[in-house]
Amino acid sequence: MKWITQISRILVGVLFIISGLIKANDTLGFSYKLIEYFEIFQMQFLDSYAVAMSMAICIFEIVSGVALLLGIYNKLNSWLLLLLITFFTLLTGYSAITHKVTDCGCFGDAIKLTPFTSFIKDVVLLVLILFIFFGNKYIQPLFNKAIVTIALSVAFLVSCFFTFYTYMFLPVKDFLPYKIGNNIEALTIVPPDAEKDVVEMVFIYEKGGQNFEFNANNLPEDLDAYNFVDRKDKLIKEGFKPPIHDFKIFDGAGIEYTDSLFANDTYKLVLVQTKIADSRKGTTQSIATLAEAWKKNGYAFWALTSTNLEDASKYATENKLPYTYCNMDAIPLKSMVRSNPGLILMKKNTIVKKWSSYNLPSYEVVKKYMK
Repeated sequence: MKWITQISRILVGVLFIISGLIKANDTLGFSYKLIEYFEIFQMQFLDSYAVAMSMAICIFEIVSGVALLLGIYNKLNSWLLLLLITFFTLLTGYSAITHKVTDCGCFGDAIKLTPFTSFIKDVVLLVLILFIFFGNKYIQPLFNKAIVTIALSVAFLVSCFFTFYTYMFLPVKDFLPYKIGNNIEALTIVPPDAEKDVVEMVFIYEKGGQNFEFNANNLPEDLDAYNFVDRKDKLIKEGFKPPIHDFKIFDGAGIEYTDSLFANDTYKLVLVQTKIADSRKGTTQSIATLAEAWKKNGYAFWALTSTNLEDASKYATENKLPYTYCNMDAIPLKSMVRSNPGLILMKKNTIVKKWSSYNLPSYEVVKKYMK
């Protein structure tokens, strides 16, 4: 029991530190995953607390992992870990059964896990934590109390700093397809010889108050006894999907302008303001000043939002903004830059630099990155 406890302690401690650091690198992205779960369980009243909750979970995972490795606060730590892993095992188990969430976000965008894989991972962790819970008497501090207390305090302060830093100034490591150096247009292209989706036509019929699904090859012999309800296409096997497949820009009339952005071969600035009402206060005028100077020098400035364009136009008029908003779905906007608002500098269609709402640049700063 002693050796199993020690091995479990090391494995769980290391895994929690890695998991916490990966999520802390992108707390805003992790908060989006929490909001997905809130919507599934009809708990949208927690949406406004998602960022704070994601930060707290990241910090707890890191500190808890360090505490395990140091061998300190064993009883309290094992209780907290057991409660946490039990909750997440139930959650990932639900996802594995229903497939309502395709990725638990356990390791952010760095490592994508299927719902079933996430569930198995949590079951294994649950077993290891049970060994820690029942064998915590075998875990002794690595050093004297003063040293382990200082070490744990440092871990707490560092994890807090890292979590808040990446939230304010964007992830240190970007795992998304919109990272610096990537060509957006190139990542939207589907090769001519790419594997296509395999789709099966499914017919839905009703009989005796119950719906039945049939494909074209297994229609019942007594089809006349059934009432036709609907027809749908069922995905059997997913074909090739480009890393960026939802980058679509539209104006107020529903006309697509994606190719217009791609056709511009010079430098361009892209403002990402997912929801205007939720964007960070006090940034409007600094962006307007930059946009005005940018456009005066002959460069293109694109403003993208998922907000209704009628409301966006009203906002632009009220604030006398020197640019017009275009529409894009919220999902790609959230992936482009983890900030609301955020700015992206592109040369042709390659991302050169990103800025969050906490370090918006002046025209002079942007010019430095154009060299």
